[in-house]
Amino acid sequence: MTGMYDFIVVGAGSAGCAVANRLSEDPRNRVLLIEAGGRDTSINIHIPLMVVNLLKDPNHTWPFITEPQTALNNRTQLWTRGRVLGGSSSINGNVYVRGDPGEFDSWEAEGLPGWGWKDMLPYFKKMERFVEGDPETRGHDGPINVTSLKNFDELADGYIQACAEAGFEVVEDYNDGHYEGAAYLQYSTRRGFRSSSAVGYLRPARGRRNLEVMVDAQVTRVVIEDRRAVGIEVIQNGVLRQIGAQKEVILSAGPVQSPKLLELSGIGGGELLRKYGIDVIVDQPAVGENLLDHPNTRLTFECSKPITINDVLQNPLAKVREGLKWGLFGKGLLSICSATAHTVMRSSPDEPRPDLKIQLQPFSGKDRYARRPQDGLDPHSGFTVGVMGLRPRSRGWTHIASSDPVAYPKIDPKYLDDPHDANVLLAGIKAVRNVASFPAMERLIVRETRPGPGSVSDAELLEYIRETTQTTWHIVGSCKAGTDDAAVVDPDLRVRGVSGLRVIDSSIFPTIPSSNTNAPTISLGEKGADMVLASWRNDSRTAA
Repeated sequence: MTGMYDFIVVGAGSAGCAVANRLSEDPRNRVLLIEAGGRDTSINIHIPLMVVNLLKDPNHTWPFITEPQTALNNRTQLWTRGRVLGGSSSINGNVYVRGDPGEFDSWEAEGLPGWGWKDMLPYFKKMERFVEGDPETRGHDGPINVTSLKNFDELADGYIQACAEAGFEVVEDYNDGHYEGAAYLQYSTRRGFRSSSAVGYLRPARGRRNLEVMVDAQVTRVVIEDRRAVGIEVIQNGVLRQIGAQKEVILSAGPVQSPKLLELSGIGGGELLRKYGIDVIVDQPAVGENLLDHPNTRLTFECSKPITINDVLQNPLAKVREGLKWGLFGKGLLSICSATAHTVMRSSPDEPRPDLKIQLQPFSGKDRYARRPQDGLDPHSGFTVGVMGLRPRSRGWTHIASSDPVAYPKIDPKYLDDPHDANVLLAGIKAVRNVASFPAMERLIVRETRPGPGSVSDAELLEYIRETTQTTWHIVGSCKAGTDDAAVVDPDLRVRGVSGLRVIDSSIFPTIPSSNTNAPTISLGEKGADMVLASWRNDSRTAA
């Protein structure tokens, strides 16, 4: 061992930054935070709309590719994950959604005590700064700044009005526990800049002498002795070394990398590990299973007014105008990078909770990465309404395909493997067309461009769904928390079968708690840090 710390946190992403901050608040704790990527210095990270320049940049992302998806006409999916301080909170769409209170309550009802909505609410309040929210339900002085897009632009206003005309309730604050309905979105931004976990949690903590941040360093495995985690092995600048942890190793590497590290460390399905010559420490086939993501398809429309991102990026004067709006006021299209308004709803009256979301995005193109005509951005004014299944039934997996610690794992999310998920998206397409038919939206639409008016029957629309459904990058579940045999970690996030090792990231979610996963993941970091500190409150060296 070349160094010794009390706690080693692997992964400086949404949860990891929060964990490292809270553990290092006590100057007696020596904390090491390790990130495989570099520092978050690129301006493309901090100006929300410009993040598209990084989404295919391997210097800032992990460009994971899934297995061909049978139900998506054998198409693969690019799973872009953040590889930089802040992790995916530095490259995501900034949409701030806590989630469905009923989903958290279902975790508790199904055997995960302490994870109901009432238990999570204090951590959501602790992490956020949303000054216009009700202090009974919203935080006012947390590390992550939250901005409302209420009355953002004419297109968003028209969408919200059309949803009201269609009979949806318009919700003032969907994050106060009133989840269902139409609403202007909230963003994790401050004065037009991204409010990532690196900005909110790491910047204030970087001056602490008991916190060290190691970048451009890839952890290859957890070192386990006598079924206790005692440190990690890491490659930095081509040098492999081991670093010790006297108290705990905490994996916050995300839903792809955390199960990979467990398997490389000897915790996983015995047959798989033996296949790659890895000594089995804990035979736990649940590692890497229960993988979940939101399936997402979309409709695009030609807009009747030049008020979309398409128009700005193809007009030099409009670029200048938007640049001034952002520079002077922190507002305008540069301050967003995805959707502006959404509707959370049920795909049918029989659903007990919302299972469908449609959301407005003020740009259109054949490729969701597109921001220029040569990349597939439509040459005309255009916008998109995405359709997302919130509670997919399909479950996939991710597992190592080699003992090589830098090799990417195999990923098979099995999108639409359960036909129910495709039918939810079908209901969403019909809901979008219904909203678009009301006067407030109809006046802003020249025509539907994708799938287009020629696709009418359920069979035609289902084929469109199979051909266009994509990842939403809301990946969870691969190190599920619980008390049953399928649980990788217990309710206190301790890896079953070993001591001194926890997983604190979105991989522990049993289901997807929210339409957007960044806020729940950061709140998980807050809650997980409290669990760790509670275990060591008396500074006992025997805490599990």
